[in-house]
Amino acid sequence: MSSPESTTPAPRLAGGRLVGMLGSQVMVGAAVAAAFVGLYVGLQRDPQPDHLPIAVVGTEMAEGASHAWGERVTVLQAADTAAATQLLQDHAAVAALVPDPGAPGLDLLTAGANGRSAVGAATALAAGLAEAVKQPILSTTDVVPLAAQDMQGLSGFYLVFGVTLASFILAQIMYSVAALVRLRWRVLTLVVGAAAIAAVAAILAGPVYGAVPAPVAAVIPVLTLLGIGVSLATLAIASLVGPLGNIVSTITFTTLGNASSGATVSAFLMPAAIAHIGAALPPGAAFRAISDASYFGGRDALGPVLVLLAWIVAAGGLIALHAVRSRTVSPGTVPSTRRLPGRRRAGGTARAAALQR
Repeated sequence: MSSPESTTPAPRLAGGRLVGMLGSQVMVGAAVAAAFVGLYVGLQRDPQPDHLPIAVVGTEMAEGASHAWGERVTVLQAADTAAATQLLQDHAAVAALVPDPGAPGLDLLTAGANGRSAVGAATALAAGLAEAVKQPILSTTDVVPLAAQDMQGLSGFYLVFGVTLASFILAQIMYSVAALVRLRWRVLTLVVGAAAIAAVAAILAGPVYGAVPAPVAAVIPVLTLLGIGVSLATLAIASLVGPLGNIVSTITFTTLGNASSGATVSAFLMPAAIAHIGAALPPGAAFRAISDASYFGGRDALGPVLVLLAWIVAAGGLIALHAVRSRTVSPGTVPSTRRLPGRRRAGGTARAAALQR
């Protein structure tokens, strides 16, 4: 015998409504593809230096370099070769032009850990200046080289991208089971999941492959903060705007966040606005923190870590606010253990509110 509460299947879409719904999904997919290709390919198509920091030894040489390079380069005048080397090791400069002690000419010092794009641009600029002043570059020395197992300098990108993608997928799963699992357990799952994802990724990239020289004890916390920030933000956005929130999160974190992180194209070769956006998003902040801990002693890691913490606090606050508002939608109602005719809507609302607790 059928229950009075049995439901009939919802009518299927047909005709214009079906075409409109399916067409909108195709447009969303095309928009995501356009954002992904446009950002990744567009940023690498013709990167131009913007205040790329290069150290120069000698007052006359520094003044000439500043005049020749203009706003493309921030010229840092160094007293001698030791001072220029220190600027490279302190992550204050990408390259340095110093006089060769044994012959008329210049030596080029680089910090390869800044990435191939930044070092390549600095090398080209230095070569142009050396030719203009009629002083050939006699040698090139990488003072802060990349790890031997990361000669392309892309391990940091893949590390951050992998954690971002895994955390995003986990958040999507937690959003899809919102009707079955209480909010507190879903949030706890995201936090525990972020820690597990971070540990696996950090151990593989560091001790196993040797591609990330930072201590694994430093990498795991940073990646955990990245995972929590991305997953909580994804859940918060989806809770506020519905399934469309997953599209917003895809474009924000896995597309814009990773493309502008500085891992594939240096922030010094991006438009200033894109570079600032990249530094303010979780993937960019995590990449900067890990790179700094790997090659520059972690001197500048605090700022990126604070960015990650800010995302966690903001996303957590939005989730909590949404949960409170959901509980007050139907005040005074309580979840019913049995269905009563005419009360399905109220009961469903109460059950949904209860799952937010």
